[in-house]
Amino acid sequence: MNGWSKRERVDAALRGETGDRVPVSAWRHFIPEELSPESLASASLQHFEQFDWDWLKVNPRATYYAEAWGNRYDYSRYDSVLPAWVDGPLSSPQDLAQIVPVPPTEGVFAEQLELVQRIQAGIGGAHFVQTVFTPLSVLGFLLSRPAVHSVAAAVQGQYDGLRRAIDENPAGVHTALAAIATTLANYAAATIDAGASGIFFAVVKLARQGILSEAEYAEFGKPYDLQVLQAVQGAPFNLFHLCGPTAYFDQVASYPVHAINWASVGQHNPTLDEARTRTSLALMGGVDELGALQHGTPAEVLAEARTALQASGERHFLLTPGCGVDLEAPEANLHALRQAVEHNPHA
Repeated sequence: MNGWSKRERVDAALRGETGDRVPVSAWRHFIPEELSPESLASASLQHFEQFDWDWLKVNPRATYYAEAWGNRYDYSRYDSVLPAWVDGPLSSPQDLAQIVPVPPTEGVFAEQLELVQRIQAGIGGAHFVQTVFTPLSVLGFLLSRPAVHSVAAAVQGQYDGLRRAIDENPAGVHTALAAIATTLANYAAATIDAGASGIFFAVVKLARQGILSEAEYAEFGKPYDLQVLQAVQGAPFNLFHLCGPTAYFDQVASYPVHAINWASVGQHNPTLDEARTRTSLALMGGVDELGALQHGTPAEVLAEARTALQASGERHFLLTPGCGVDLEAPEANLHALRQAVEHNPHA
């Protein structure tokens, strides 16, 4: 078949069929463009066109979910992709009752729906997915109270806050997660109505060893993940992003999504070969965003991408990094990632 569209190419890969080539994409944050729907839509579409990606993963600011429940941030001070935390509604696990369902199409959610509509109007029919954090990830943001402004402190605050809340008020954790899940399910459905092809549903470095046990994730993560995913089951392109090293891959391997994205290189997670035996979902990844894409040469990116293409058999596979690329990732390396699907040995 000649003249495959970007959408057709992605659809074929998700079905496990052979298209004209493997779809490819990568994503990053845009700062300060992420502070308005108009500027972020423009930056996102420019990136999509510049690198000729096959589909677009929307990268809204990482804090927008927590903002919906009252966290406030100083957007004049960023450390990497995180603005400085100012305050929020949760001072202790005893405050969890304050987390109740909020309107899924108002406030910051209305801003994000406008972003989706703007991207839909400019993407020319290609697939794009809106990022939605899992309920447990959102609660982690709400519980984090970093004493200093840094990504490391904010992430440690999420771990510490969740650990304390689960230990001291597990019933309150469940009540808060139910409220968040109800809101996010309705918001996720609204993003589909606004034009998105699906959601990029992301658990942020919580479903992994050393943070929560597998039993704890099964109790406090999975039921609420599934509640949100149920709301978008009619969408054509939903994927789950399992973030971080030593992740609980098997916990999410049968989630009701079309594809799973994870760091398959250098982070003590299943390789592409291993993952193929553990899930029937399309696989998405293959290139190390912390290694080759950030610090390597274009030739090294090409080599790593071609290794991934060979391991995948170029079937039921979408070539991507294992997570978002750094703000300063060399453009030449991103071009090399795109070129890999055109010039791999099996083309």
